[in-house]
Amino acid sequence: MTERLLPVGLVAALLVACGHGPTSAAPAPTPDAAAPPGSAGDLGANSPVIDHSGPGGGYAGPLEHGALGEWWQPVGCPGMVPVAAGVTGAAWGEDTYGDVDRSPHAVHTSWTFETASSIAAIWETDSGTHATFLAYGDTPTKLDHFVQGVTFTNPPQDFEKLPYPLLAHEAHACGLLPSHTYYFAVGGDGWYGNVYSVTTAPAVGADTPFRFAVVGDSNGFPSLFAELVPKVDSFAPAWELFTGDMVHDGTVQTEWEWWFAAGGSFLARVPTMTAHGNHEEMATGYFALFALPGVEEIYSFDYGNAHVVVLNDSPRPGEELTGRQAAFLEEDLAAVTARPVPPVWLLTSHHRPMYSSDPEEGSNLTVRSAWQPIQDKYKVDVDFNGHSHHYESTTAINLDAGADGGGVGDGGSGVRYITSGGAGAAFDSPTPTPNPWSLAYYAGLSLAIVDVDGRTLTIRGYRSDGTAIDKAPIVLTK
Repeated sequence: MTERLLPVGLVAALLVACGHGPTSAAPAPTPDAAAPPGSAGDLGANSPVIDHSGPGGGYAGPLEHGALGEWWQPVGCPGMVPVAAGVTGAAWGEDTYGDVDRSPHAVHTSWTFETASSIAAIWETDSGTHATFLAYGDTPTKLDHFVQGVTFTNPPQDFEKLPYPLLAHEAHACGLLPSHTYYFAVGGDGWYGNVYSVTTAPAVGADTPFRFAVVGDSNGFPSLFAELVPKVDSFAPAWELFTGDMVHDGTVQTEWEWWFAAGGSFLARVPTMTAHGNHEEMATGYFALFALPGVEEIYSFDYGNAHVVVLNDSPRPGEELTGRQAAFLEEDLAAVTARPVPPVWLLTSHHRPMYSSDPEEGSNLTVRSAWQPIQDKYKVDVDFNGHSHHYESTTAINLDAGADGGGVGDGGSGVRYITSGGAGAAFDSPTPTPNPWSLAYYAGLSLAIVDVDGRTLTIRGYRSDGTAIDKAPIVLTK
């Protein structure tokens, strides 16, 4: 949100504790907590899990060198991925190491290619460590497949005091099996980091049950986000959807370090797909430090029998939401609904809520007028967002029903709107504006859990103590 935010660039102000409605004040991050986690627990050189008897005797072919263009193609993957505008020194990874902290940290996973057959890993090291390989296998004691990635630098601001110059790394593994748990480590010969597990999605269209978490708006409060992460993890989601505003200022590398440190190993084990929020500010850091489909700003992906479209309602100044993004939404939904076997569930996500009972900012009518007609046309089931710093669920809403410019549908007629923006940012008023479409509202540290089981989709909101927010789960059936 905008009105309650601290001045951009004043990093010191982000460390000041303040009240947050129904929860206790946020503890100020300490320098140790804000720094990258470093090498604690890393396996390091000569790890027994690295088995070079695998394909190609280890690395697949000779190392590739040289500068990269605006796009690059991961070895063995079916397409190209972008190099974020603004990064410097993009190059193929190689086995060289720095002398400050070669240990991989800020390790996190996501998807750029098909979720059932690929995984992307991103991490950071000191600037002298160019070893950029993803080693993976079927057991934690035998990582015998290797793929090469690229390195690049997200330049820090002049005022930042990072513990050491950082280098980012990105690698992609493709050709994987669906619904399969892989074990992986990142680094290179001489120094691989911790071993994590990650599971690919069910095959496209499969009715395999799955669960995902929806979280948003940690903003400038990594300590509260760190408090919420174990609760999210306790629900064992297969993946996470983050609805934007991960940091307060997306141009500040230090803030990304705090966010990744707060997310810890959860971000390595649970692929996280993100929506761009207004505080990401279209910054190099957002696009450099996450690997997402297509152009990364707006994209779509399949997970089992669900199809997800992610839009950016905080684009560059002057860009209309009714332009390329509305066209993308229309074309994408038209294509998937025309498939011989269309997805059972259509889900959308973006940052600013079309329906919000926050008394200060309320519903975003610009976003609503741009995209809700398209959602209604293709019968989208659920729209997930953040920005309003609370959890809120709605009845089924559609334009034809008339009331409040959006209307309330009867039964399952219309889109359910879920705001999950309670990951730590200064919470909204605990007393919402009364709206006939609002089912539940809670302004505090919170998350949403979504269970998909064939033709049943269930949504539950939870406080950070694990208690339910909704009086009853939202259950959609087809």
